[in-house]
Amino acid sequence: MLKVTAQAPTRIDLAGGTLDLWPIHHLLDQKATVNVGITLDARVELTESADGRFHFISQDQNVSLSGTFDRAVASKELPLLGLLLSAIWRAELPALTITTAAKSPAGAGLGGSSCLGIAIAAALWRARQITEGVEPLTEDELVRIVQDVEARLIHAPTGVQDYWGGVRGRVNILTFPYGKTKVETYAPESVAGLTEELIVCYSGKSRQSAINNWEIFKRLFDGDKALLATFNEIGAASEQCALAIREGNLAKALFVSHHEWQLRKRLWPNIETAETKKLDDAAKQAGARFSRVCGAGGGGVMAVFAPLDARKGVEAALREQGGVILNATIARQGLTVNAN
Repeated sequence: MLKVTAQAPTRIDLAGGTLDLWPIHHLLDQKATVNVGITLDARVELTESADGRFHFISQDQNVSLSGTFDRAVASKELPLLGLLLSAIWRAELPALTITTAAKSPAGAGLGGSSCLGIAIAAALWRARQITEGVEPLTEDELVRIVQDVEARLIHAPTGVQDYWGGVRGRVNILTFPYGKTKVETYAPESVAGLTEELIVCYSGKSRQSAINNWEIFKRLFDGDKALLATFNEIGAASEQCALAIREGNLAKALFVSHHEWQLRKRLWPNIETAETKKLDDAAKQAGARFSRVCGAGGGGVMAVFAPLDARKGVEAALREQGGVILNATIARQGLTVNAN
């Protein structure tokens, strides 16, 4: 009986969000994107259906559907799943039951749909390896499939950092030489203290970042010189953050991440909400180093960094202001796929 399971972590960004959106990075002399995979993962279970029909079940969205291959790929209820099935599977292959579950809140700014796409696509491709003997995908091929599908789904360009956070987990530096994306991945312990200082807090109010990115994209390529100057500053700061990660220098990495966050707030004056500002103030008063809203355009989850001796007080202060501390830490591995 065919059975494949896959899971992929989400990510928080430390610097360089939006710079991963092609071809923005090629306008800049300095650029990098730095992110950290976290354990708010997406999970997929795929089995051969007993009744010859396709079944989609989203446990976190409480949505399901059943039907033919044509019905499944045209799904309006779970369009990401339908589009990925269309891209990878064929009507002549066995019908499938696909169950998904995502720990990340919708609109959290953690790249949740992208990492779910990575898990779904990886599971489908492994099933094709079992049923048809196709060659395995490279990481780059897997990322490209999911990126192309998401671009069709949202009708806007998509960056690559969310997919690589899902594929690799851990701590990642993305750089953008001509012709490819280069990804360096570091174990969490290579940056001493990073795991211990990270607090992931949900503000309770989600946002959607993709449209913000599209507005910025249009302004940039319409020739907004002031915007380009800000992007150059963000690119320079992001390179400095990447250098600090390579050096294992947490204090410098967080200092530069905070600077990059100040620059980013110039891109979107409303990137902070009343809820996230209140949580940020409470965290700083309790001893946090700083916090930043996750996602290039501002999601509902915040990454808060606090010295270990202040952590309990910071968490208490966040809860007092309505924040929800999510059970998340740095993911020590990326995408995993298992098959029976």
